[in-house]
Amino acid sequence: MTLRSKIFFSQALFLLAPLVAALGAAGFLVTAQQHQSLEQQAVAASTAVRNSMAVAADAARTGALRSMVRNNLVIIQSLYQKSLTGSLSLDEARWLALETFTNRAANTYGTLFCIDSRGLILAHPDTSLVRTPLAPILLARLREASPEAVFQVAEEARLPALFAKSEFAPWGWTIVASIPSREWARILPVEQLVQDIATASGSESIHPFVLDASGTFRPDLPVPGLSSGEGKPLLDQLARQLVQQYSGSLVWDPVPDNPLGRRTLFFQPITELNLIAGVAVPTSVLGRPWTRLLQFCGLVLLPGTLAILGLGFFLAHRLGRPLQRLATGITGLEQSLDPLETRKGDSEEYARIIACCNQMMSALHEQRQKLVEEQETNSLIQQQLHQEIATRREAEQKLRAENATRKSAEQYLLLFKNIFDNAIEGIYITDPEGRILTINTSFSRITGFPAAELIGSHPRILGSTLQIQNSFAAMWNELPQTGSWSGEIWNRKKDGSIYPQWLSVSVIKNDRQEITHYFAFCHDITELKRKEKQISILAYSDALTKLPNRAALEHRLTKAIARAGRERRTLAVFFIDLDNFKNINDSLGHNIGDQVLIEVAERLSATIRSEDTLSRLGGDEFILLSESIDNENAVYNLASRILASLKQPILLPPNTIYVNASIGIALFPNDGQTSLDLIKNADMAMYKAKSEGKNKFVMFTQEMNEKLLNRIRVESAIRTGLKQREFAVYYQPKINIISELPTSFEALVRWQNNGTIVTPDQFIPIAEESGLIDEMSLYVLDEVCIFLAKMDEHQLQRLPISVNMAPRTFNQKNIVETIDTILRAHRIDHRFIEFEITETTAMKNVQHTLEIMRLFRERGIRFSIDDFGTGYSSLSYLSEMPVSTLKIDKRFINAGDANSRSIVSSITAMSKQMQLNVVAEGVETGEQLRWLRRLGCDEAQGYYFSRPMPAADVLVYLQRSNDQPSIVPVAPLLGSR
Repeated sequence: MTLRSKIFFSQALFLLAPLVAALGAAGFLVTAQQHQSLEQQAVAASTAVRNSMAVAADAARTGALRSMVRNNLVIIQSLYQKSLTGSLSLDEARWLALETFTNRAANTYGTLFCIDSRGLILAHPDTSLVRTPLAPILLARLREASPEAVFQVAEEARLPALFAKSEFAPWGWTIVASIPSREWARILPVEQLVQDIATASGSESIHPFVLDASGTFRPDLPVPGLSSGEGKPLLDQLARQLVQQYSGSLVWDPVPDNPLGRRTLFFQPITELNLIAGVAVPTSVLGRPWTRLLQFCGLVLLPGTLAILGLGFFLAHRLGRPLQRLATGITGLEQSLDPLETRKGDSEEYARIIACCNQMMSALHEQRQKLVEEQETNSLIQQQLHQEIATRREAEQKLRAENATRKSAEQYLLLFKNIFDNAIEGIYITDPEGRILTINTSFSRITGFPAAELIGSHPRILGSTLQIQNSFAAMWNELPQTGSWSGEIWNRKKDGSIYPQWLSVSVIKNDRQEITHYFAFCHDITELKRKEKQISILAYSDALTKLPNRAALEHRLTKAIARAGRERRTLAVFFIDLDNFKNINDSLGHNIGDQVLIEVAERLSATIRSEDTLSRLGGDEFILLSESIDNENAVYNLASRILASLKQPILLPPNTIYVNASIGIALFPNDGQTSLDLIKNADMAMYKAKSEGKNKFVMFTQEMNEKLLNRIRVESAIRTGLKQREFAVYYQPKINIISELPTSFEALVRWQNNGTIVTPDQFIPIAEESGLIDEMSLYVLDEVCIFLAKMDEHQLQRLPISVNMAPRTFNQKNIVETIDTILRAHRIDHRFIEFEITETTAMKNVQHTLEIMRLFRERGIRFSIDDFGTGYSSLSYLSEMPVSTLKIDKRFINAGDANSRSIVSSITAMSKQMQLNVVAEGVETGEQLRWLRRLGCDEAQGYYFSRPMPAADVLVYLQRSNDQPSIVPVAPLLGSR
């Protein structure tokens, strides 16, 4: 920077800085105050929008609640008047009134329900709440509030926040309406309120808006330059930002290329309505004070600044002229040796400066000449030094490379020596003639020979009598051809002991492929041999009883079968299973059980012959292999001796234990040709012995195998039938004995297998044993739901359908949730389903039964006890169960003896006392029907009225029944229990 420029900038800064600072500070303070005022106006506008929405919401909620209770009160009053005039009975009027609560909501938004004077819910859209007491907090507030008063309930009650009530005194009913908080925003006319607020504000620059829970702006915020479809993604992004920030202000710049479209949003939440209310103000409106400040600076500060800059330039030019001339002269002096001259009129100070400059330039010229001469001399010396340094560096690099090579070789030699000395395996090296040159420490430790005794000797001195000397010669002859050899040998230690050793020998050759050395590894495998033997013992014997295990048995049995086949002899396989052994483990402990098994194994071993094989499969199962059986009498005698050996008690103080066994016997070759077949068939015969009372032996027969195969075939066919939907559901009606009209149906499963109908008694027991009954029960329930839906399609009145529930299915852990899922999927009301369970199922686990029945009954599902009278029922438990029906077994109906008739009469009388519905099964004659009618039985079911029918025939049957006038209501959907 020149001297003139420095003078110019210092003068301009001195004059301009105070002016700019004073005017800038005053303008900033005034502008900031105006900007803050505009923001406060916008915040006040957003607060006004929020307050207006809250007031309107309160009015809308209050009006909706009062309208709900008034409208429903008018309906109930109308039905009440019809009951007074006789057009409706009192029960019908009340039933229709309650249906208004259950089948249709009072409006789109709220919930309407009815309670009696005791606080019990009489009707509710959620049928699971019917006949349950109302929450105490809500009930207390209802009794305190006046009719149509709107009030709140504490959140601890877990009920909607706002309620209104109306009372219908003739019936003692209280009608309650509520609107959940999630519905408040839907009631509110948001768009109309926002338009009214915008009109009332009177300002075009302030744009009020409301953001609802779905992310929609009401009214829409316009995006300049874009259509509503193009601007929707920008509005969705803005909505997410508002929800995340929740309150405050936000600058929105939808189109960066259009600054006029930038908006500043001021917003506040309306928590109870799940809304965000606010206003949008153009950012340019808020920035107008700053625009005016810039205009002021352009009109006032710019001219003043230009004037000050001009004055500074004039002063800098005037003061810097002499110094500029001096600088020009000095620059020319560097190019020539002529001294500077003064001019006429120059000042004395300027003349002195000229003289000093001339003296300095003369001295500088002399020093420059000396410097050039010294630089030439230094250049020659530097070239010589560079050449000498390069030579020394090359020699140093060669020396370092040689040292690194030697050091690396030494390290490798030391490493290999350490590996050789410290290796776990024994190592020795021989010359081409086989003489030992060196050994490591491990080789001395393994053999017991020190290095001094072995070096120079041949390795064959370590050979034992077990090792064939010829094998050493073969090894040394083979090595030159193969290059290596490994194998197991027996060697001798110094103390004379013989041990197994694994030896590996390799050949070392030079560059001419000549053998220079032999290198051998060896290690002692005595411990490995011992563990192999131990593993072999463990693999083929039982750890507890020391008897052969299943693997050993199968190996011996396979050999025995082959031997018996060659010699045409008979052998027997005894499958022995202790009876009720689980009770010993459960009551006395597994340690006592193990002692019992050991004692049983010892007794059985003492009973059999030495050539027989007794093995333990596991648990309390033993298998005996007896060869060379002469006839069946020998088998019987051996089985009898086994049973007799177990009759004596086992004394394990302080316990005395008695053990019995069931024995199944299979013979080769008649009962099986392989070890697996013989064991399987003996196992099957053992289970036959257990089913016949235990503590006996049974010989295998082909009939057992056929029965098992048939069961397997039926089970497989059932699985296939369920997948291919071969099972059909038939329906048998239950008839009201008085009117002889159907009241409900019972669902009965039939199997259409290969064009024939298979009755349940042929496949239900197998399905229960295999666990397929669960899938079949749910299959039947699914078909029943489909049939109930078809009733609606044919405009037929739905009748309840009873479904039999197997004990296994009833005791499932998640049975309630499973049934709920099926009925929910088909949209079937629980009240149209009834489950039939047997007395045995109900009484097997009473507490579990009561809990499951209670859960189902809360949902509206009824229960009936099937085949009542054939099992054992506790009347005390029966009175606690939510049972609505007792079904009398058909054997009592069909029997003509006096005892059976007395049982039917007693069951009917007891049911009347317990307010239970009574259904008689197996009614086949008119005489039986008349007898049941005299006893007071409610319903009947049997071939006298109808056989079980497929779904299509039931629809025709119901159409005919609907053509006849019904004189009694269909089976009550809501029982008293």
